[in-house]
Amino acid sequence: MLITKGNIVLYGIDDISEKLDGIIKTLNLEKQYFEIKLIMSEAINNAFVHGNKSDKNKPISIGWNLADDLLKLDITDCGCGFKDLKFCKEINEENIFGESGRGLYIIGCYTDEINLEGSTIIMKKYIS
Repeated sequence: MLITKGNIVLYGIDDISEKLDGIIKTLNLEKQYFEIKLIMSEAINNAFVHGNKSDKNKPISIGWNLADDLLKLDITDCGCGFKDLKFCKEINEENIFGESGRGLYIIGCYTDEINLEGSTIIMKKYIS
């Protein structure tokens, strides 16, 4: 059984690409590179913009745990949490140009499960 876990803390979103590449390489998930980098990037961007109000002095915690075929990712910001959040189930002509919601929609498309707990988004993805 392979178990790989870790965490890092970011301040701002400058140069996150290299850090995410490093996580994916550490987890040996190059086959799922696009999906994993996309969901992590969207969650981190949401944490920075909405949770931390674009403040580079506030931390964003990224945790990961890969056990067998389940990848669990936790992204935590300094915000007050998710209140009255509505997930877009689809993108259509009415909401395609909306100012928010597309990131969580994209995350939902590429993960198997999403949970929101306080100011943490927990994403689960089965790796095949």
